[in-house]
Amino acid sequence: MAAFSYPAFRRVFGGSLFMSLAEFVERLGVGWLVLVETDSVFLTAATFAARSAPGMLMAPFAGASADRFNRSRLLAAVLVYRAATAAGIAGYAAFGPGAVWPIFVLIGLAGVGQSFQAPALQGLVTDSVKRSDRMNAVSLQSTGTRLLGAIGGVSVGIVGNLFGVPIALAVAAGAFFAAGLVFASFAAPKVVQRTASAGPLGREAIEGFKFLWRDSAVRTVLLMGIMVEIFGFAFGSIMPAVARNVLGVGLGGLGALQLMAGFGGVLGVAGLAFLGDFPRKGLLIVSITLVYGVFIATFSASGNFPVALVLLVGVGAMAASFDAMQWILLQHIVPEDMRGRAIGGWVLVIGMGWVGHLAIGAVAEWIGVQQALGLAGAAVVVTGLLAVSASRRLRTV
Repeated sequence: MAAFSYPAFRRVFGGSLFMSLAEFVERLGVGWLVLVETDSVFLTAATFAARSAPGMLMAPFAGASADRFNRSRLLAAVLVYRAATAAGIAGYAAFGPGAVWPIFVLIGLAGVGQSFQAPALQGLVTDSVKRSDRMNAVSLQSTGTRLLGAIGGVSVGIVGNLFGVPIALAVAAGAFFAAGLVFASFAAPKVVQRTASAGPLGREAIEGFKFLWRDSAVRTVLLMGIMVEIFGFAFGSIMPAVARNVLGVGLGGLGALQLMAGFGGVLGVAGLAFLGDFPRKGLLIVSITLVYGVFIATFSASGNFPVALVLLVGVGAMAASFDAMQWILLQHIVPEDMRGRAIGGWVLVIGMGWVGHLAIGAVAEWIGVQQALGLAGAAVVVTGLLAVSASRRLRTV
């Protein structure tokens, strides 16, 4: 718990909790809404794709902005914007004519804002503590957000069943706005950041990505991230279909599944916090990748609700640990004034997730939800095996 001794970290941690609650409620609420309206697994998965795809275009500018401008003010502005898009989705869900394409437009606009969140937030997390406490800080912050994500999953089930999905989405909008207020009142620590008088933002972004690609360990981490994002994290986009079509449970059951995945995420990143400044970070992320693939493949074979709940603890633990280790490694390897652009590289990686969301949705409709998950898990295992053999430097970081 070393990072909690820093007042700045405690403020960042509190704001990130509101943000995580909003993120998970919005994501699950929209997915369930589209599944009910269209009865299409593909379109449900496409909501996740629409949210992540803008990251491919915005990531370079998002990372460069986090390195140049005041991170707390940038994050506050983005969160107020996210509150507006979530409120728009809630309003359309409540009063719209029933067509789903406007929801996709609003999700895409939300994805633009989401691209700027991670570089600014992760920069603030590591700004707020000493270098030796960064792995602890990232792990604790991820622990808190995963815990709130689990609560968010339950909230969707309870609020959605009692008052309807539009009210749940309105709650998400309020949580985004509350997070924005926290960061608007936060005096960010003084860090190594470029000034607004530096060169063009686009040039800074390009230089950053050239640096990230030249470093073999960073390059391997980002390539691993692309593959795991496409094949591993895509499982979340068909969770509504798993709940309804495979396990035979409703919105409340979906919330319970999300709760267990979130609980697993808490356990996973809490374990990373316990490890402290672990010396073999590269081998650790490879091990997490292998176990992640095994859990997804095992989860795919279960058609029993209680068993699925238990297996999702493992899936959630590895998913959260993989994300956290990417952030830790990227900010551990690169120079201080490149940390925002390093996380911008990660945003670009998760922007590739739209490929996986659409692919797993299409494959699930073609050969079945469980079969699609099994293939995804196998692909994640192969990714881990390739990574450990491809980069000698990653094995020594």
